[in-house]
Amino acid sequence: MNRLLRSAAALLCALFFASTAMAKLQVATLIVMPQDLRQNPQIISDLAARGINHATVYFTWADVEAQPGQFDFSAYEPYFDQLTQGGLSLIVVLDMGGRTYFDATGKQFPGRTTVPDWLYKQVPEGIMKNFSGQFTPQPDFMNPTVRQYSARFVRNAVAHLSQRYPGKITAYAIGLQEEHEIKYGQTGYQWRDYADAAQAAFRQQTGAPLPVINYTNDIALGLPRTEPLLHTHKQFREARLKDATCFYADAIRSQGGRAMSYFGELFTAHDAIYATSVVEQLADCLDIAVIDYNFFDGYSLSPDARVLPMLANYMASVGYKHIMVGAYAEQWERVKKSADLLPVISRTLSTSLAQPNVIGYEVGGLQRQLDPHLAGTLDLAKLQTLRVQPPAPATANTAQKLTVGILAATSNYYVWHGDRSGGVNVHREALLEAYNLLSKQPGMQVHVIGEKNLQEGDPLLQRLNAIVVPHQAALPASVKQQLTAYWKNGGTLVQDMRLGEFDENGKPVFDWMHEVFGIEHVTWKPRGGIFMTADGQILRLRSARKLYTGYAAMIPRPGFRLLATDLLNKRQGIMVRGERTLAFGFTPQLVDDATQAMWQQIFVREITNAMLCPTPATCRTPAPRP
Repeated sequence: MNRLLRSAAALLCALFFASTAMAKLQVATLIVMPQDLRQNPQIISDLAARGINHATVYFTWADVEAQPGQFDFSAYEPYFDQLTQGGLSLIVVLDMGGRTYFDATGKQFPGRTTVPDWLYKQVPEGIMKNFSGQFTPQPDFMNPTVRQYSARFVRNAVAHLSQRYPGKITAYAIGLQEEHEIKYGQTGYQWRDYADAAQAAFRQQTGAPLPVINYTNDIALGLPRTEPLLHTHKQFREARLKDATCFYADAIRSQGGRAMSYFGELFTAHDAIYATSVVEQLADCLDIAVIDYNFFDGYSLSPDARVLPMLANYMASVGYKHIMVGAYAEQWERVKKSADLLPVISRTLSTSLAQPNVIGYEVGGLQRQLDPHLAGTLDLAKLQTLRVQPPAPATANTAQKLTVGILAATSNYYVWHGDRSGGVNVHREALLEAYNLLSKQPGMQVHVIGEKNLQEGDPLLQRLNAIVVPHQAALPASVKQQLTAYWKNGGTLVQDMRLGEFDENGKPVFDWMHEVFGIEHVTWKPRGGIFMTADGQILRLRSARKLYTGYAAMIPRPGFRLLATDLLNKRQGIMVRGERTLAFGFTPQLVDDATQAMWQQIFVREITNAMLCPTPATCRTPAPRP
């Protein structure tokens, strides 16, 4: 396509999103398979009656290009015709990542994948390996020959489908691996890519072999295992993944389509090994981003309605203009508990849709499994129980709000992947609850920010009254320097414990930005304590599962003030205030005993005071309610 046509396509894309933004289009979609249509001829009207206006469909490379260069779309046209003629729009997943192959009846074919057999034969060096040296089903999308063939598939698919279904395809999702998510795949605990080409590229860049990172760190045990190449490895994987994603997005856009990608849950234990911070680098490449959550923390079911609203907020902060949220129940369905999850899904989707950049949602995992040898079919009875409320029209609010950034640094979650201190990932819990508490304050506008937002000149950074750093125990020195620069330029800084005590590879540096926060000395106390505020209020802190350790007793430097003094040693305490700074020696938002409400009130109040009162002497601190 020449430059003029590309410009026209880009203009049409911009006009589409301008119009949908004004109309607040709500995309409501789920996966609809051919067997769903055969088993229930009325399924399209049934879906429409339940508020569904889109179908997510898979468009498989192996079916379309069974022979090199010969494209045949006839297997999909009756299926897509029926959906679109019935009134549904489409989200098309360009299925080329090596997922296990299913035919049109839903039958699985072990040994076959969504990649044409001829590609494996013609380009054997273009297939990924795991760290054991075994070939995987996934092509290496950095391989030039693989790119040549797969981009040809993408361009032909988008051109044909866009012409046949004008105005009916909202976006084309880039399927780089089995789960169709923007991260390299995982099978068990063998991560990719460790093929010869990746090994050579990493060695050329670093002079070292590509490391295998296959362990977990538990902050309750103290020091993490240091991995000298952890951060370098992360950056290497992300750079390659960004390169591939943007390449295919350009191929989609060249034919007038909109590029879309799926991102798995971020800032948690089981995804921390993936190249998750590539999210911050792809906003310019993608027209729509889907952030999803399967209500499973890698170890157990987790009916947490806080996750998707927080993730959607983060996606907007790092630059995505059009966001969808995905709620998937497959982990719950496997143990026959998905019905219990549906009220949580309803609540989390409704909350997410109220955010201005969120244009819709996708629901998955509601398939009824009648035959173990076939893919499941939609359970309409469960879908009927969903109660997703569209957002109320925004009302003008002229009251000035305090603007707060909550830092979610991916470097921290890479170091602490697999952490289960106290039975939970405490880093994730601190982030989620900080967002949950602060976002409910009527006088605050909260943004979950990434490392990208700390860069000089970031427009969001310029608007923040304060940055709260919730238990980010591992941070690069560069991030700490950026936080210091933000404070020196007049911003307020808050930490709730252990800011950057370890570097991005897990090496201890024993520094919580002590000079900025006025911390002279830290002593760890293994149990709870009793403290007194400046106005004589007695505060009791007890040991708790989510606190995973006692607390850090801090001695302030001259010019800084203790807000809660240890009754047994009045030189130390658990809250230190300075000029536009506040440091906690524990995570007050995670207290889960009878004093929870009091500590959460203190958490919100003292953060507010730090923004409103430049120095602690100018604040009159009211006593917390018991």
